[in-house]
Amino acid sequence: MTQEQVKATIQTWQPDLLVINSASSWRNIPDVFTWKARARILVEHHYSAGFEKYQVPSAWRFRTMLRLNYGLMDRVVTISQGQQYWMQSSELVGQEKVRLIRSSRHLDQFFLIPEKTKPETLFTLAAYGRFTHQKGFDCLIEAVQLLPVGSVQLLLGGQGQDEALLKAKALNHPHIHFLGKIDDVPSFLNRCDAVVIPSRWEPWGNVCLEARAAARPVLVSDVDGLSEQAQNCGISFESGSCEALADGIRQMMNTSFEQRQFWGRQGRLSATHAWDDYVNAWEQVLKELK
Repeated sequence: MTQEQVKATIQTWQPDLLVINSASSWRNIPDVFTWKARARILVEHHYSAGFEKYQVPSAWRFRTMLRLNYGLMDRVVTISQGQQYWMQSSELVGQEKVRLIRSSRHLDQFFLIPEKTKPETLFTLAAYGRFTHQKGFDCLIEAVQLLPVGSVQLLLGGQGQDEALLKAKALNHPHIHFLGKIDDVPSFLNRCDAVVIPSRWEPWGNVCLEARAAARPVLVSDVDGLSEQAQNCGISFESGSCEALADGIRQMMNTSFEQRQFWGRQGRLSATHAWDDYVNAWEQVLKELK
């Protein structure tokens, strides 16, 4: 369906409940006014403190737009505690409307990945996602280049608009491997000692959730929903700092294998009920709006 067809369908159906996953914008405000629904829920997948820091030229204009959009909703669902803190500390929406539902997905295939019983011969980091500025893979490549050749290898999976730039930046480094689109993520994660998520902003971060379920320690930028996911199962570093990321990699490499095993187990334990918690939280929000 085109956007215009979606709008027309909403007007025709006049649903009891409308769940909105699209990004808020000035352009969408008039449409929201015309949508006839008994209750409206906006799920905020797009914006966060990190997004505002890196992508927003005028915080006042941006926040005014969000206050208007959120004000038209009966509930605004935040997908991480970090995102919720940003939203409420910035006074973007009344506390009575906000509900926290941490993102999740089915994780059974990740729970089947065996725990590491011995380290890889060469310390192996895995990273995957869209090749865009948001994901910070440019900084990750630079961080690996700051380390001695032969100390670490990086398995980098994904595709996207920055692919050519990233490959040029890697300069044929012998231990930075571009693997293209990853169709079997569990098998990919089974090859690594740790997973690195260097995003500049990440309202939640399902890659981190998958790594936790796979019992792999994580190395994440200290931003938005990532920092809360790394508690007791990995290391965080200053977002956007290639030097800090390089230091984080050194710290992960120098951490004992037993400690990395412990982080992996703690990460898996923290993800065990993620899907059930997600479903239960949605059920509670829907009950409120009956």
